[in-house]
Amino acid sequence: MDWYGHTFAFKVRVDVEHVEAQRYIGDFRMTKVSVINLLDLLDEISVKLSFCVLGITAEFYPNLIAEVIEAGHEVYGHSMYHEPALAERPLTEQLHEMRRMREAIKNAGGIDVRGVGIPHHGMADENTLRAIAEVGIEYVESRFQAKNSVLPKWRSIDGTNLKVIVPGDQSRGASDYTDRRPYWAQVHEETFSPTNAKTKWMANIDWAKENGRMAQLVIHPWMLMVNPGEVKVIKDLLIYARDQGAWMATV
Repeated sequence: MDWYGHTFAFKVRVDVEHVEAQRYIGDFRMTKVSVINLLDLLDEISVKLSFCVLGITAEFYPNLIAEVIEAGHEVYGHSMYHEPALAERPLTEQLHEMRRMREAIKNAGGIDVRGVGIPHHGMADENTLRAIAEVGIEYVESRFQAKNSVLPKWRSIDGTNLKVIVPGDQSRGASDYTDRRPYWAQVHEETFSPTNAKTKWMANIDWAKENGRMAQLVIHPWMLMVNPGEVKVIKDLLIYARDQGAWMATV
């Protein structure tokens, strides 16, 4: 399969969400510090990534989001507030949230976002998809996927003439969140270590290369871009994917 001139793809989604840093480590300021650290690293190794940004974070740190865009990275949305019950809310409320998110990111970086990654493991419903489409967003990462498809596909929204693009389900993904949080560690009977994460994530890249597919990784800078050992894991991983010939996928 041709991935824009490459034989396989690696998509790294960088979630930028200062409210989650405050919730889990008690210091929202680590969002800015960690994103700057990541930008410096990406400049050093000449890799471009996709940054998935909360609207409220774009309002709080507009200069930071502008810096991400100026460095040549992709920015798309991550909802406005990162609230867990987005899919349970009426269409009017979801529309309001998506409009505010899009407006906040445009005010910060001067761009109209074309995609959105739904928080809380992609919990979305038909109203979420409709709200996204009605505000002009084309692509959504959520629990909705194109079945038995390697590539993204258009998906019709029930009861409307609207469509959005959803990713295929034939990729292999991971997240620093699911590999690190204590309750996830108990479920998976493993604990997070930089070495274990590096081995697991590189294996996904190898799988993608062998099968012509896409490997995906979601990272949260405030988790990984502070500790030197974990920074090295991300650096080694990105260099490995780049040198293996991956297309560093974007929306």
